[in-house]
Amino acid sequence: MDLKKFRWSRVYESSEEELQDYLDGKGLEAERWAAEEFHDFGGQTFNHDTTIFCAEGGLVFEIDNQKISLQPGDALHIPANYAFAAVAGMTGCVCYEVTHH
Repeated sequence: MDLKKFRWSRVYESSEEELQDYLDGKGLEAERWAAEEFHDFGGQTFNHDTTIFCAEGGLVFEIDNQKISLQPGDALHIPANYAFAAVAGMTGCVCYEVTHH
């Protein structure tokens, strides 16, 4: 899996319920998590390929000295062992995380 940002929704004003329907339709199991405004996740890596789906709010990833912003309707594939940092936006965020084994 390569690092890749994509839209899971064709609607700009997508909702958490719409994301749950999308994930169910794809047969994907996801873990829901939320962060308060400007929460700093620091430097991290995942042991498995992972996709982060943004349902509410927003967050900004810093990967390879580039910033990648996620808003509702966006998703980001992050390959295993790929170093990144992230900060939640000014209203925090609600995201769903899918781990690919």
